[in-house]
Amino acid sequence: MKRNYGKAIKKVAKQNGVSAESVYYEISKVIKAGYNNPDPAVQEYWRKIAPNGEIPSPEKVIEILAKEIKKNKY
Repeated sequence: MKRNYGKAIKKVAKQNGVSAESVYYEISKVIKAGYNNPDPAVQEYWRKIAPNGEIPSPEKVIEILAKEIKKNKY
């Protein structure tokens, strides 16, 4: 089942009194910072998330993390 992770972004925005665009931008910044982290272990993790070498969208990262959380039952 495909989920709409844009709804999650909108919900976070509403809870924090900011725009969805602002939340999306902040998530994008964090993703970019993580993606550019020089630590080899961090780079290995990003290669698993983004095997094509492109920085993934916030929706894609949310989807991947949600699956990991569900799989590991955090």
